[in-house]
Order: sequence, then C-alpha cells, then structure tokens
Amino acid sequence: MFFLKKAFSSFLLPFPIFLILLGLSLFFWKKGSIRKAKSFFFVSLLWISLLSYTPFSSLLLFPLERTYPKIDSSHISIRYIHVLGSGHITNPTIPLESEIEPPSLIRDIEGITLYKQNPGIKLIFSGYAKNDPVSNARKNAQLAIALGVNPADIILLETPKDTYEEAIAVKKIIGITPVILVTSASHMPRANALFHKAGINTIPAPTDFLVKKEEDLFQLPSAGGLMRSERAFHEYLGLVWGRLSGIL
Repeated sequence: MFFLKKAFSSFLLPFPIFLILLGLSLFFWKKGSIRKAKSFFFVSLLWISLLSYTPFSSLLLFPLERTYPKIDSSHISIRYIHVLGSGHITNPTIPLESEIEPPSLIRDIEGITLYKQNPGIKLIFSGYAKNDPVSNARKNAQLAIALGVNPADIILLETPKDTYEEAIAVKKIIGITPVILVTSASHMPRANALFHKAGINTIPAPTDFLVKKEEDLFQLPSAGGLMRSERAFHEYLGLVWGRLSGIL
C-alpha cells in the first residue's frame, strides 16, 4: 500500500501534471484535432508558469508553514526530541553533511540545537533505508554524533517508511510522555495531526521554512518557485489521503 500510494501521488504533483497536459496536446495534434492540441498546450504552459511563479507558490505554502510558530525552548522540560526522517544518499567520497538532503539536514540541525539547549534529553531519529545501505535514521544520527551529541542519548527507529509509521513506532517507546516534534514547517500540520491521532502529546518545533518573507511580485517563473509548489501539493495531497484513509 505504501509504495502504491507513493507511485499514485507522484503523478499528481505540478511537473508530472504539466507533462500529462503536454502529452495530451501531442496526442490530439497527432490525431488531427489541432484546436484541442492548442488548448492543452496553452493550459500546460499556463499551469507550469503559474506554479513556478514564486509569489503564487509561496501563497500555496504559507498557510502550511505558519500553522505553528517557532518553538520557544526557554521553558521546556521534556525528555524526548523526535526528528522526523527525510532523504539522504550514502556516498563516502563526499562530506557527511552533503550526503543528507537539505530538508533532513535542516531538521537535524534544529533537533541537535534543541538537544544542546536541554541537557539530558533523548534524541530520536526515524526513517528507513529505502534503496540505501544505511537508514535515514542512522545517517542523521551519524551527523548528530559528529556534532557532539552523546551516542547514549540517541534512539533509532529504522523501519518506519512514512509519518504514520513513525508516530506508531515512537508511541511504543515514549507512551504518553510529551515529545518535541521536529519536522519541516510545511509538513508539521500533517505530522502533528498524525501524532495526536496516535495518542502522542507533541510540542511542535517547525523548521525548514521556505517562505521567509513577503515575495516581490515582479519575478519570473523559476525552479525555486516550482519546488515550493511541489512541496505544497505533496502536503495537501497527504492531508487529503489521511482523511480519506481514516488515519487523520
């Protein structure tokens, strides 16, 4: 089910939809339906241009990223920090921090920062290996240890494939004990809802904000804008799937 869900959702993201619209334009052109071909071609260009326009993509992402504020760690007495997994590629020929994908790296830094501000806390990393020889949880832990975290303070959850499985796995360890939840700001609404559904009391610590300020309207479409739209679509689709499947 997990891989079927991933495969299906990958076709519902902005760039694949653009390719589908472009493919339909080519199909109708070959069929001799020039008017339909032109219509689909125009729609495909409008679609990709709009979703690559940074002010528009920021508008999609902003409600997700501002659901929870920056954590105030000055008066927190918590036993656990849970840093959710993301992506990495093991390659010994490049530095460790370069092996870890940006969202995961930023989550790690936030988790490690909070750990150092709260002595005695346990740092939980989760995430499976996918096609890599090392799990994402272990790779993130390697970075944490390199940055001074005591290995005895690290807990690894190396089998969860998605946020729902991460919530179920950590519940078995911490029970009803509150936990600081670290993930990307756009992912936090869905992650926090899943953890609450699993009966976990969380303190959200959003990070990896992509919308940092009000955007200048006079911009051209860009890859950065498309990346923001992709992330927004991914999260909105995840929320819809969660509600349809009953896990949210």
